[in-house]
Amino acid sequence: MTRKEKYGTLKKIFWDYNVEFLPLDNFIKMETDDIDEYVYNLVVTRMLERLNWYDIIDILGIEQLKKILSQDTIKRLRSNELKERYERIRRILFKEPLSLSGWDPEYIKRIRTTLLSYR
Repeated sequence: MTRKEKYGTLKKIFWDYNVEFLPLDNFIKMETDDIDEYVYNLVVTRMLERLNWYDIIDILGIEQLKKILSQDTIKRLRSNELKERYERIRRILFKEPLSLSGWDPEYIKRIRTTLLSYR
């Protein structure tokens, strides 16, 4: 993705903001040290919630994504499904163990209510 395409992609997810005041170029250049914490969290959260996985990797890269995907960042996401997905991705990137997909306790609790009753 070219720099102009990256900027255009980020600009689309901030349709309700004046993007001239947001440091989107700094995200593209990977210069995020000078960005205000509130604005940084806003941009990161919007990216994770609204961009697909391939666009996020193209814009940030794996190393920057590792810095961004902390448990605090994941907790700020609105959707529980996205929280679970990015937590799984975070564990894979940091080579942490994953639970077995069909037998993990969280999955069993979630499907317990969808099964038929014991009549």
